[in-house]
Amino acid sequence: MNTVSLVGNLTADPVMHVGSSNKKRTTFTVAVNEGQGEEERAHFVNCTAFGTLAENLSDSLRKGNRVVVIGRFNTYKKEVQIDGEDKHLTMLSVTASAVGPDLRWATAKVSRVVRDKDEADEPEDSDESSSKASSGNAKAGGTKGSGSSASSKASSDADDDDDGF
Repeated sequence: MNTVSLVGNLTADPVMHVGSSNKKRTTFTVAVNEGQGEEERAHFVNCTAFGTLAENLSDSLRKGNRVVVIGRFNTYKKEVQIDGEDKHLTMLSVTASAVGPDLRWATAKVSRVVRDKDEADEPEDSDESSSKASSGNAKAGGTKGSGSSASSKASSDADDDDDGF
């Protein structure tokens, strides 16, 4: 099975790209640390998210946020020059299927995203959508033209160094 879980920090704000057919894609890099002291190393993993995940990710997370990414590995060939010599490298990236803040180091306020019916991932029946609207948990507005809002902003809690137990 080709599934990977990453925990690390965003190296920059996620960047959303909109294709010619209005398909959304967000790219981001996660710095994953391993080891300690002089043996500590950082791995920088390029990731991509598509569709509504791409939208919510770019609306919610920022550079430095600690994130958890679930996805699948992809490899591709890349030609680069190293010391004036052409090298053929096999690069590794991750296509994300889920991304969220690491709640060990941050807090998050989660709100459900309301989308137009033609943009929804799954059709909703009328009873369910009317109960959501009356519950006060649904929000409208947000991204231009999408009718969506993602307010899952992660806020750092820098002074919380213990486990909270």
